Amino acid sequence: MRGIGAYKSNHVQNAPKSQLVTLLFQEATKRLHRSADVEKFDAAWIQDLAHVRAIYTELLSALDPETAPALCRRLAPLYNWCIFELIAAGNQRSTRKVIDVLRVTETLLEGWTTAMSQPTRQSA
Repeated sequence: MRGIGAYKSNHVQNAPKSQLVTLLFQEATKRLHRSADVEKFDAAWIQDLAHVRAIYTELLSALDPETAPALCRRLAPLYNWCIFELIAAGNQRSTRKVIDVLRVTETLLEGWTTAMSQPTRQSA
């Protein structure tokens, strides 16, 4: 497993920023799927929620209002909502809240993937 771990680490460290956002949303989605389908709220469940909160915190801190102010005004409250819902999910042992965040995360992943797959528009 050491080789696979090194490969994954190197892959992430050398990825362009746009791909890193995709990787973060993919990881969040994977962990939220796992957390939404549990019968036991154990340490692993709490750890998954904490990891997704950390992902959203990182995404929030990476927003650049000088570059895209309108986008940041929309995303910042959404990222904050996800963070607070995950905190509430952990406190209340609520898979319903996890599922709500999962739906938002899947939508964000889909939107980001679509945006990154489209060729950049060039002005005439």
